[in-house]
Amino acid sequence: MQAPENAANPIDALTEVRPSSLHGMGVFAKQDIPKGTVWWRARPDRDVMFITQPQFEVLCGSFVSPPNDSLLNSLYTYSYFSADHDALILIFDNARYTNHSSDPNSAELDEPGAIGSIAIRDIQAGEEITEDYNRYDPCPWDGFEERTWMPDRVLD
Repeated sequence: MQAPENAANPIDALTEVRPSSLHGMGVFAKQDIPKGTVWWRARPDRDVMFITQPQFEVLCGSFVSPPNDSLLNSLYTYSYFSADHDALILIFDNARYTNHSSDPNSAELDEPGAIGSIAIRDIQAGEEITEDYNRYDPCPWDGFEERTWMPDRVLD
């Protein structure tokens, strides 16, 4: 079995990005994706970047400029907090377009050391892939959650 950090990222083979009826752009299955299939497996050296709390604080306290504002907006839009890594995970590949649903078909991959997503039910070709953002770790850092859209954190 390949180690998670060396495993291929199947996102391009299994999905495509299109306009979403939920929000902006979304990730859609190009083919049927059976329950239990890992459809996204980030490679830390290529598909994502870890942003630590000190780095985030430097960005927030830096000189206001269009490039800095753009970087912060990307963090607020395309990253999520991982308590396991104590870092924001900024997503570079198309998984960044995964939208929220309270009835998701995908969830965060529960595999030590891995960053990715797995189908929690069969996903039909053409169906949008969604995750419940309420299941993500809340970010405890000052200034992050206030600027990030999250659904109400009411768990079933």
